[in-house]
Amino acid sequence: MFPAARRFNTIILALQIVGAIACPVAAEVTVLANRTSQAVELMLLPAGEPAKNMTIAAGDSRPVFYKRALRVRYREGPMQREYTLDPYSAYFFAMRTDNGLLKLEKIGLGEEGAPQNAPPLPQLKPADSAATIPVKLLVDDDEPTHRQIWEARLRKRVAKASKILERYSGLRLQVVAIETWDSDDAQHDFFQSLREFEREVNPQPARLAIGFSSQYRIAHGRVHMGGTRGPLHPYILLKERSPQVRETERLELLVHELGHYLGASHSPEPHSVMRPVLTGGLQRSVGSRVQFDPVNTLLIAMMGEEVRRRGVRRLSDVSRPTRQRMRRIYGVLRKAMPNDPAAERYLRLLGRSTAPSLVEDTRQVLQAVVRAAKLRHPAQAKRKEAPSGDELTNFYVRQAARAAQQVAPERAGQAMLLALGIFMDDTKTLRTFPATSVFVTRVESQPQRRERLAVLGSPSMRGRRDLAKHFFVSAHCTVALGGQAAQALGLAKEMSDAHGGTGFSFADLAANRAGIVFAEKLLAGQLSLRELARAFSVEDYLPPVADLAEGLGAEQLQARYGQAGGQSLPAELKRIERRILALPAYGRTKPAASLSAP
Repeated sequence: MFPAARRFNTIILALQIVGAIACPVAAEVTVLANRTSQAVELMLLPAGEPAKNMTIAAGDSRPVFYKRALRVRYREGPMQREYTLDPYSAYFFAMRTDNGLLKLEKIGLGEEGAPQNAPPLPQLKPADSAATIPVKLLVDDDEPTHRQIWEARLRKRVAKASKILERYSGLRLQVVAIETWDSDDAQHDFFQSLREFEREVNPQPARLAIGFSSQYRIAHGRVHMGGTRGPLHPYILLKERSPQVRETERLELLVHELGHYLGASHSPEPHSVMRPVLTGGLQRSVGSRVQFDPVNTLLIAMMGEEVRRRGVRRLSDVSRPTRQRMRRIYGVLRKAMPNDPAAERYLRLLGRSTAPSLVEDTRQVLQAVVRAAKLRHPAQAKRKEAPSGDELTNFYVRQAARAAQQVAPERAGQAMLLALGIFMDDTKTLRTFPATSVFVTRVESQPQRRERLAVLGSPSMRGRRDLAKHFFVSAHCTVALGGQAAQALGLAKEMSDAHGGTGFSFADLAANRAGIVFAEKLLAGQLSLRELARAFSVEDYLPPVADLAEGLGAEQLQARYGQAGGQSLPAELKRIERRILALPAYGRTKPAASLSAP
């Protein structure tokens, strides 16, 4: 192994090469807020990108999306200041009390910045589709106006909300359906009406159903004017009937609930759209605008990146680094607002979504495969030799697919991929890598690991034990980190091997990429657990690799493929990609977009 700084640079270079295969995008987010009475002008200096000028209006907050590192430059009286900002953090500009000059301060949000050793989020999807949340609008049977009136009113309101949401989170709304539903007039409990709305309304073809009920009159004070159950829950219900409430206030109510949908909690800041009580005439003053506070801007911007780059649709799908940061932020908000239940409720939702269920399901699948391995082991099967080779891999995958069908359907694919990665890893790769170690050690104890290794045998792919490990460890990392991060880590490992290890191997990279595609297809519903349990075969999911170059040292790699940042290496990776996607098993599914994650 070479020094830590060199390993870090290798990972960065690997990310750049992956970016050369598909368009590079922002991988971090930081929020800047202006707590002065005048607009603040500054210059953003993102590493590897052109400098950008930014103006932040008084009282406003702005997210900044960037690739690797971010510096900010601004004037403090006659002096020019420049600072490096931390990712997953929020800062604010204020005036110094001693000399009246501008200053920049960081908002304390628990542990500083992003988690240590957290890899960047995966590749951004095409902006026209990935940055859009399709919504269905509905009114109940108590709506007093004709459709042409209420539809125009709601479309206009959602369009305004979309512009606000895009400014703070990078996401926009698109109305794809408009319908009605019959609400129960005898029901006077708002949350019972929300349950009724969830029962009777199907969000499809949208991702989010927004209901406007005229059964309830909007009231003043601390009462529920709308509601949703938490981040990425596909239903929002809003009270609509009240002649005293202005359209600007209805817009603020809609944006408030959309904020909750993207993970925003209640804020103590009086001008934030996420304050607990929205009534009070804030939107009736001249020059008022709907705006998020910096902490909630950070929350919804992080969730926006998850939706845009990873296509997440459930809180349980949000990546571990983002969940960890959200948990710390909610903990700070809980202390800041001890009498408000929102942050505490979101902490509970995060706890339920992350882990015990997925840990238990993964453990269940893993233990089922270990039991199957014991039954095939010579000590139990009374065979002279332990079964090995590609057939053993086929057997293990089929057993894992059968076991996965016994857990919750929404987690079945994840549990199978995570369990197989742990099962096939006869080293400590996943157990010691910071981004996967916590989960792996919760799934499998040290005694259980020793028990597994004793019965593992020699499962292979295309006759090679190492390729099976590359394939399934990469599939595991795709679930845990995303496809692009898994690919970059595999590429970084090969570049490390070129500088003193076993040498750079395109065969290993082919197994890595095939495992990532396998995971992406399964998670996207394009592969069937039932079919995998019936007839998984190695040759259907990993192409021949015997002709791919291996054992290349750093000098050989440069001689054959030029500088690592050039086009020869990405071209070879694209050739491997085409070979993988030409396999019949993948050909029967929808075509993959590129070497990036879904």
